[in-house]
Amino acid sequence: MNRVFGKLILMVNVFFSVWGNEKSARVEEITSPEGIEFWYLYENTPLVQIFIAFRNAGAAYQEKSKAGVPVFFSRTVFCGSGKYSSTQFKEECSNLAVKISASAGADNLYYTFTSPKIVLDEAIFLLNMAITSPNFEEDKVKIIQNSIGSSLQNYAASPSEIAFSSMIPARIFKHHAYGYGKYGSPENFMKISIEDLKYFKSKFIVRSNAVVCIVGDISKEEAASLVDKVFQGVEKGEASQDHIEDIAPELDSEVKKYYADGPQSSIFFVLKSEPPQSAKRYAVMILYKILGEGQVFRGRILSKLRTESGLIYGGTVHYVDMKHANYILGELRTDNSKVMETIDLLKVIIKDLRENGISESELQFAKNNIKGRMLVGLRTSENLCSFYFYKKLQGYKTAVLEETIQRICRVQLEEVNSLAKEMLDENKMPIIVIGGAKK
Repeated sequence: MNRVFGKLILMVNVFFSVWGNEKSARVEEITSPEGIEFWYLYENTPLVQIFIAFRNAGAAYQEKSKAGVPVFFSRTVFCGSGKYSSTQFKEECSNLAVKISASAGADNLYYTFTSPKIVLDEAIFLLNMAITSPNFEEDKVKIIQNSIGSSLQNYAASPSEIAFSSMIPARIFKHHAYGYGKYGSPENFMKISIEDLKYFKSKFIVRSNAVVCIVGDISKEEAASLVDKVFQGVEKGEASQDHIEDIAPELDSEVKKYYADGPQSSIFFVLKSEPPQSAKRYAVMILYKILGEGQVFRGRILSKLRTESGLIYGGTVHYVDMKHANYILGELRTDNSKVMETIDLLKVIIKDLRENGISESELQFAKNNIKGRMLVGLRTSENLCSFYFYKKLQGYKTAVLEETIQRICRVQLEEVNSLAKEMLDENKMPIIVIGGAKK
């Protein structure tokens, strides 16, 4: 155990020495001249990555009829920016090989930015323009609104998106703001106006809400100056208040079916989880890695449901971590004729995991898989920035990578098996099926 732990810490040190450099091989928290705090990591790469969140600006922080405004804003914010039309803005980004995107969830609104270092000044100008000066060209906004409105009522178009963004939240958070989902109701979404988008920008896109992480081949001083350029012209504003209460998902045993044309069905199910900062989180990571997180072939889902029984084409479970709620969302893809057989066997797998737990060999496999995938995954600047950015949002300190490796190494078999008995219940597992056949 001590020898394995020592090897993993050595791997972390090697990781930083190879992908960082000696003068700045650790994540640092820095404050810019204009007073904006951010995380910074030097990496010897030709790219610069910037991730930005505007906190407490997501769907749950809007009134119910306006829940879809943040995600609609994220889809329309590039419909013209400053002096550029939407087409011109895309051309400028393409010419510079710059990638700028926006997205929104229940809690926050996000911008992500990737630029070659050699065109960084021009690229930052575009990012700043996108944040400060969206034009919301009416014809483009309407096209996007109609497209999203149609997709919200077309289950076959994207079952995973519909389930994750609408059906599951409404099912397990019935009397809570998280139950709005990302879009709210289709009817209310179609009523959102450009004035709603402009009001959202003025209230939520302010410095007081910003969380920032930068990774790239720039010095700390350059990074601090860069942050101030990004937020030039952004009002300090008033921080959005966090009025959302913590909630546990409501779990039941009902199987709800929604018809979608086609030969395949998607099965979605919900299990309990633990918050990122919970002392139990590391045992949770082991437990769900063995169940099938990350499409692991040695996990129970793929080994039992696909390799042994041939019931599914694919399946996985993944974490849904929000500021005030956490759960595990599972997804299985199968033939229409095999839906109920798949669900029955899934319940058998969950029951066996609850009653009998995992083995010592599975424990060691899960530890190595989690640590190995984490370190390999962090070999790109984009993944590095994403990892530290979301850990910062979750309240971790800058030494989060080392802490995670250490805590994973310390997990004991009895912790995982005790947790399985506590958290898993095949009879308290909400299930949604999208597909099948009309009755």
